[in-house]
Amino acid sequence: MKRFNKTITAVFAAAAMAGVLAGCGSSESAETTTAPATTVAEASETAADTGIQPTEVTFWHSMTGQQETTLQELTDQFNAENEYGITVTILNQGGYDDLRTKLTANAAADTLPDLAQTYPSWLIPFLDKVVPLDDMVANDFDDYEDILENYREENSQFGFISGLPFNKSTYVYFYNKTMFDELGLEAPETWDDLIHIGEVFKAEKDMVSLGADDMAGFLEAAIRQNGGEFVSEEGALFDNEIGQEAFDYIMNMYNNGYARLVGEDGYFSGPLSNQLIPAYIGSSTGVSFITHEDWELGVASLPGHKQDAANTAGTNIVMFSKDANQKKATWEYMKFLTSAEATTKWAIDTGYLPIRTSAYESEEYQTFMENDPTARAAYGQSEAFFSSPAFDGSADVTSEVNATLEEVILNKEDSTEALKAVVEAVNDAL
Repeated sequence: MKRFNKTITAVFAAAAMAGVLAGCGSSESAETTTAPATTVAEASETAADTGIQPTEVTFWHSMTGQQETTLQELTDQFNAENEYGITVTILNQGGYDDLRTKLTANAAADTLPDLAQTYPSWLIPFLDKVVPLDDMVANDFDDYEDILENYREENSQFGFISGLPFNKSTYVYFYNKTMFDELGLEAPETWDDLIHIGEVFKAEKDMVSLGADDMAGFLEAAIRQNGGEFVSEEGALFDNEIGQEAFDYIMNMYNNGYARLVGEDGYFSGPLSNQLIPAYIGSSTGVSFITHEDWELGVASLPGHKQDAANTAGTNIVMFSKDANQKKATWEYMKFLTSAEATTKWAIDTGYLPIRTSAYESEEYQTFMENDPTARAAYGQSEAFFSSPAFDGSADVTSEVNATLEEVILNKEDSTEALKAVVEAVNDAL
C-alpha cells in the first residue's frame, strides 16, 4: 500500500490531544440532556411527512473528560437542530467493563437502551437484541462507502450491519526524537529497523529500546505484517512458517534485551515521559499521557514487514430500540454522530480518528494534522488498518495470549517453544 508521511515529528503540548486511553470512564452514571428547540407543533407537522413522532432516545456510553464534553456538545446540537422533536439523553455507565456488564445484564432482562457503545465481541451473548442496520444504510445514509473500509468490515462480520463506527483509534510508534537524533537514528519502517535500533541503544546507552502496551495486539500485528492471519473461532491460524517467522522476530527482540514487558508501569507512556525507554507502540489516544518538556516527541506509523498492518481500537454504536418509532429516531441520531461534520469535530476535540475519508480529507482536518503528528501518523497507515475478529471466546483468546506471551518472554523461551505455547493457549481457550 502507499504510505503517507511515514514519519512525523514535532514538539507539541500534551493538551493538544484531550483523548484518553480506551477503557477510561466514570464509576457513576450521569444523565445529561438538553431540550430540543423544535416546538411540538413543528415536530408534529414534520412527523406527518416522515413518520417520526417526537420521542426520547437513551444512549449509554463510557466517555469521560473532554470526550464526554464533546459528546454532550454534539448531542445538544442534535437535540436543538433535529426537526422531529427527538431528545437524546446520554448516560455514562462507568468504564468499559462496567458498560459491558450492564449491557449483558439488561439484555437478559430485555431492558437495553436505544443505543450504546460496544465492541463486537460484547454482542455475541445477545446478538439477537441487535437491530440490523442494512436497510437503513441502503435507503437512508449519506455515502456508506465514505466510511473507512476496515470499519465497515468490522461492523459486518456477523452477516449483517451491526453498528456504525464511533470512537476509533490506532496503534502508533511513539519515540524520543532527541535520543534518536543523538544516535543518528530514524524512526523505523521495518522489523529490521527495529532490531537495528535495539542493537544501537543497547550498545550506546545500555537501554531497552522498545515496549508494547498490548502484547496480544503486538503479536497479531506482526503476524499480519508477515502476511498471515491470527485466530478464528476454530483456533490459531499462525501455527505455520509465517507464525514461526513472526515469533523469531519477537523473541529476538525480547531475548536480546531490545524490548521489555510493561510490568507494573501499566502503560509505557510513563517510562517514555521519564526517558526510561526511547520508544513504544501503543494507542494513538495515549499521547495525552506523554509529557516531553525537555525533549522532542516523534510519532510514526507502525513498522511493517512483508506488508503493512496497523491495529485499530475503539467502539461502535449499536442500536437496540424495539419500537418502530424509536428505531427511526435513534437512526437519525446515529446518522448525525457519523456525519462528516460531527466526526471531524469529534476527532479534533478528543484525539480519536475520523471515521470517514471525506473527514480526513477535509480542509479543517488537514489543517489540524499539520500541527498534530499523532493524527498524521495515524492517517499515514489508514489503508493498513485491521480489526481483531469477534467470535465466542475471542476475549478469552486475547487474555490467554497476553498471559502466555508474558510467560515465555520472562522464561526466555526460544521462538519455536514460544510459538508452540501460544498456539496451545489459543486452542485451549476455545
